[in-house]
Parts: sequence; structure tokens; C-alpha cells
Amino acid sequence: MKKSEGILHEFFAVTLSGSLYHISDEFVNGCPSVVKIARKGESRVDVGERLRSGQLVGLVGRKIVLYSEDAPLASSLKKQDPGEVSTYLWGGHTSPVVALFLREEDAMACFLDKTEKTALDNDWRDYTQAALERIGKNHPVFIISPFFLD
Repeated sequence: MKKSEGILHEFFAVTLSGSLYHISDEFVNGCPSVVKIARKGESRVDVGERLRSGQLVGLVGRKIVLYSEDAPLASSLKKQDPGEVSTYLWGGHTSPVVALFLREEDAMACFLDKTEKTALDNDWRDYTQAALERIGKNHPVFIISPFFLD
């Protein structure tokens, strides 16, 4: 994908399962890059592994999911909401997100913080809001569902 000025190309996510992900619109093996860069405890996804199966990164149901569209929308450049696409077309996904971050340093601070966290944790809400605003409504790869905050 050609890099454009003003478009966010990467962000980070900390999940309830104790994982830290780097999410990028750079395609690797046909998928946007969603790679685990740190974890606490046991996990089915090891550090360095990427989520697979999908051409878009959806933020839906407090999770990050790779997904493919049902069919291209010929009349529009708008991407389909991952919450409205059959889950059959969902690929790999994360556990619920604690917070999203624009900077790896901030994500690591959250990841290392020992306080108990919840999905879309209020203590980290400003970081999540800043990331969502930078992603915006028209990103070509990162798609925010209205169902993300549900």
C-alpha cells in the first residue's frame, strides 16, 4: 500500500489477556500486519505471530479483528462495517481491548501497569479516543465499527 501523508499507518493495542499488539496497514502475506509484540502469561498466539485471514482491520465488539468484505461495494469507496459482515469472513482476532495507543511507549506503560484493567478501561480512555480520532471514518484499512464501543 502506498503511504499517504495524514493517514495513520500504525497503532498499538493492549488486550485483557495481557497482550500488546502492533497494528499496521502494511500488508504481509496478503493481510494487514497485526502482530503480537509482548505478552504476559500463556497464550495461543506467541510473540512475533501475526493474525491471519482478512484484508481489513476491524475494530468491533471491543476487539480487533481481521476480516474480508462480503462483496465489494461497487458504488462506493466505503468499506463494510465489520459488525455487519458475516463472522464467517472474520479471520484472527484479539481478546477484548483495554486501550488503543498511537505511541508504543504509551502502550508499553499500560501493558506493564499492574492495576486491574477492564475492556476499554476508563483509566486509558483518552489514549483510545486519540487513536480512534486519528484512524478516522475513512481509513482505507482500519475500519471502526459503531459496535466497537459496545
